[in-house]
Amino acid sequence: MDETCRKRRRGRPFHILLKDVFLKAVLPLIILLAIWQSIASVAQGISLYDIASSFMKLAVYGDADGTTLGQHTAISMLRVTMGFGAASVTAIPLGIIIGRYRAVNMVLSPVIEAMRPIPPIAWIPLSILLFRTNMLGAQVFIIWVGAFFPILLNTVAGVKRTSIVHLEVGRTFGATEQQVLSSIILPSAAPEIMAGLRIGFGIGWMCLVAAEMIGGGLGLGYLVIIAEQLGRTGETISAILVIGFIGFAISYVLLRLEKSLLRWRREVAV
Repeated sequence: MDETCRKRRRGRPFHILLKDVFLKAVLPLIILLAIWQSIASVAQGISLYDIASSFMKLAVYGDADGTTLGQHTAISMLRVTMGFGAASVTAIPLGIIIGRYRAVNMVLSPVIEAMRPIPPIAWIPLSILLFRTNMLGAQVFIIWVGAFFPILLNTVAGVKRTSIVHLEVGRTFGATEQQVLSSIILPSAAPEIMAGLRIGFGIGWMCLVAAEMIGGGLGLGYLVIIAEQLGRTGETISAILVIGFIGFAISYVLLRLEKSLLRWRREVAV
């Protein structure tokens, strides 16, 4: 079936391919530029040229402290990778356990439902108290909180949606609990887990920007707040654009990974 789809794509007329490129790339870019031009026009009459100039200065010469845009981006990516990684390795196993074992679900579900509605930003004061001088730990904690619950809840939902027929077949053939988890439940829950990872990363990335505004001296969120305080609108908008682009790029990569790993799930689109 995959080979058939590839042949169909290769055989598509040029005008159809051109239309897809226009709708998926050119038109969204035009809309994005128009939106940002409108915002920039309202914000002290700054133009796209001013934003582009500020972006180049940030990339080459850096901000007021001499830190380049690449350095801010690198430290932000490090923080979000640590927080998102910690959320993934804790939420997925816990979600499988909660979804699989009824007793664990009965005990932990009320706890999770009580903590889940708390906004991640509300944890910032507590994270500062917990980690005190370790600002990196506080920021990673905020990212972990933001990414943890979407991954956990999607994993639990995926495990619970596992077909009873598949579980019964596994038992009939004498599968052990470990084999049931690894060969039946995990593959069945994979689409929901991948969706949870994409959602979790998006929320974690937003939490990162908020967490960096409380301090740390580096990062895209820190750059946004410092540029705003110095009245450098072009630098502020440039940093916001980079934040949006990186979030989009990572989500796109995760969606491509999901499509590659779950070829049988045809509704995944890129």
